[in-house]
Amino acid sequence: MYARLYVGVAVIAALTAPNAATAHELIVKPTLMSAAAGAQLDFAVLSSHIFISSQELEAPEDIRAGFAFDGKRTDVPVKPDEGSLAYLGSIKSPTDRPFFLTATRLPQIWATTPQGSKQATKKTPGATNAFKIDKFEKTLINASANAAGFDATIGDPLEIVLTTNPATAKVGEAVGVKVLANGKPIAVTVNATYDGFSKQPDTYAYTTQSKTDGTAVVKITQPGLWMVRVQNAVPEITDLYDRHLTRAVTVFSIK
Repeated sequence: MYARLYVGVAVIAALTAPNAATAHELIVKPTLMSAAAGAQLDFAVLSSHIFISSQELEAPEDIRAGFAFDGKRTDVPVKPDEGSLAYLGSIKSPTDRPFFLTATRLPQIWATTPQGSKQATKKTPGATNAFKIDKFEKTLINASANAAGFDATIGDPLEIVLTTNPATAKVGEAVGVKVLANGKPIAVTVNATYDGFSKQPDTYAYTTQSKTDGTAVVKITQPGLWMVRVQNAVPEITDLYDRHLTRAVTVFSIK
C-alpha cells in the first residue's frame, strides 16, 4: 500500500475517471458529534468540492437522509436552505451509543456535451462519455473509546468501514478503513482531509491506496472533523450510459 502526505496539493477526482470531478462530494455535517439519547441533533447535507462546506443544492428529489443504528436505517425529512446551499435536518438521537447519520444522492446520468459536462445521456445529441453516478455518506456520532458500533456496516453499495475507533486515535497516528463495493473489498484510491485544510477545490490532506482486501490507513495530522472519500467506476453498458460511478464519504471526529 502506497501513501503520500499532501500539503496544499490538489488531488483531483478526475484522475481516476474522466469527468468525475464534475460531481460534488456528498457530506453530512452535524452541529455536534455527540448527543445523549433523545437529544436533538441538527445536521446539514452538503454538496461541494471544497471541504467541508457546501457549494450547491442538489435536486430535492435526489436527496435522502436519516440515521442508521443497530442494523436499522431510518429516513428523516430535510429542507433546502438557500443561504447555506445545504439541506437541513434534525433528529432525536436514537441512543447514547455510536450510530451514523446517513445521506444518499440518488443516481443521475451525466455526459460531456458541447455545452460542457451536464446531466445528459448517450441519446442526447452531441453527448459523449455518459455515465451514471450515485453517492453515499455516513457520519459517525457518539464515538467513544469503550463503545461498540464505530465499525458497523450499513449496506451502501459503496461503503467505507472504519477499522480503527476514531475516539482512540491521536494526532500522528493512523485510522484504519476498509472499502466495500456491494459488500466485497476493493482496491481504490482513498482520499482524506479535515475541515479547514484548504479552500481549494478537490484538495486533500492525505491520499493512499486500499489493498485488495479493501484495507487502508489514513494518517491523522490534525484534530477536528475528518472526511475519507472513495470512488469506484465499473463498466455498465446500457442505452443511456456506459459506466457506473459510485462515491462514498465517511466523516468522524478526532480529538
